[in-house]
Amino acid sequence: MSKIRATLRSLLSLKRTGGRDGSGRHGKLRLSIVNKRSQTGKAKLRAMLLIAFAAVFICSAVMLIFGYAQRAKEREALEELAAITVDGTESSTSASTGVQILSQYKELYEQNPDMTGWIRIDGTVIDYPVMYTGDDFYLSHDFNKENSQSGVVYIDKRCTVEPFCTNTILYGHHMKDGTMFASLVNYADEDYYKQHLTICFDTLYEQQEYEIIAVFESQIYRENDTVFKHYDFLNAESQAVFDAYIANIKALSLYDTGVTACYGDELITLITCAYHTENGQFVVVARKIE
Repeated sequence: MSKIRATLRSLLSLKRTGGRDGSGRHGKLRLSIVNKRSQTGKAKLRAMLLIAFAAVFICSAVMLIFGYAQRAKEREALEELAAITVDGTESSTSASTGVQILSQYKELYEQNPDMTGWIRIDGTVIDYPVMYTGDDFYLSHDFNKENSQSGVVYIDKRCTVEPFCTNTILYGHHMKDGTMFASLVNYADEDYYKQHLTICFDTLYEQQEYEIIAVFESQIYRENDTVFKHYDFLNAESQAVFDAYIANIKALSLYDTGVTACYGDELITLITCAYHTENGQFVVVARKIE
């Protein structure tokens, strides 16, 4: 009986302690180790994420600073080019064409014979050389033919410059800092137009002034889209073709400028990117004042 009582006391003791004197203590130890490992793993993951976020932030900041510095450098270079051009009408003879080059453009032409003219709109930042190479090289290169975010204003590769087309198309970037052709979009406001009625587009040989016919938003359409594509008008094959083009751009214009053109007039079209639609364009068309 004494043995039975001892066994019963032992069982009751185990019940009260829940078996913690043996496997319970080992179980707690294992659980503690697992918890510590889990916490260590979470801490490492948090540290790795913080490092990754910090690296992304630093890289983004460096890229922004570099981009800003690069654009500032490009603005300064363009301003230096504009400073070289001075008022005057004295000319010098081009060795390649035998035609007199305006004195204000002679130095720049000697630096880069791809220069074919100069575009300026008084009261705006638009005061740039105009390049022509028969391709899109100056979309991503500066006047010195180095890689550039801003590029330089250039003439559509489908155009000709000696002689010029009926409609000479000029492209310029819509830069976020307001340079190149970004300010063209201000022409969406008719009051702005009334303060900037004309565009100066000089060739190397002649100072020229243009008055604005139409201002409108457009886009680059798919090849098979059967719509009016203003950018496909380069030369007037007939008066009917010319008149149809003028009618179309007048219909698209955001307001009536009161200016039109006649068959035989020389036109320029200034184009920059716009964001009202995919592949959007903002367009200003002007006629040469004789």
